[in-house]
Amino acid sequence: MAIEKTRLKFAVSAETNEVIGFVTRNSTTRKLRGVDEQNDSPKKICVLSEDLKGLIQPGIVYDVELKPMRKGNGYVVVSAIRPKYKAEVETVIVPRSVYQIRITFGHKIIYFDPKDGNSPSSRTVAGVEKALQDRKDLADIEEVLDRFRTAADELLERIEQDGYLIRK
Repeated sequence: MAIEKTRLKFAVSAETNEVIGFVTRNSTTRKLRGVDEQNDSPKKICVLSEDLKGLIQPGIVYDVELKPMRKGNGYVVVSAIRPKYKAEVETVIVPRSVYQIRITFGHKIIYFDPKDGNSPSSRTVAGVEKALQDRKDLADIEEVLDRFRTAADELLERIEQDGYLIRK
């Protein structure tokens, strides 16, 4: 039986209280891909092997290895590793309008917007640093924090040059 690889997000089953996931097979490429339980495509269940039970957090993407069940009605997850994403730090300045730093990784974007940020986590350097440190899916977190701090210092300096007063 061949082991197949895909990305999968798990959920807790309402009936059994077990952590499960679902996959569907792409009709063209024949590759498995993770889907939500409510997805309309034909899907099969993925259950955790005994040694993974208690280690997997629901709602988080994992790179998984799947082994077909004996009767072919689903898969057993034999390996699950959280992927680590490389972050891009981008500064966006539109004078007298937009002053932002965007940290992009995977499908996630964390904003630093000291002028128009909606919350302390996007408006302050400390808030963005905490949001980055809380992420478990970032590769080389210290290097990302250093790049962010350097970009934040430059951005705050530029805002002051443009005549805005920002509380740090």
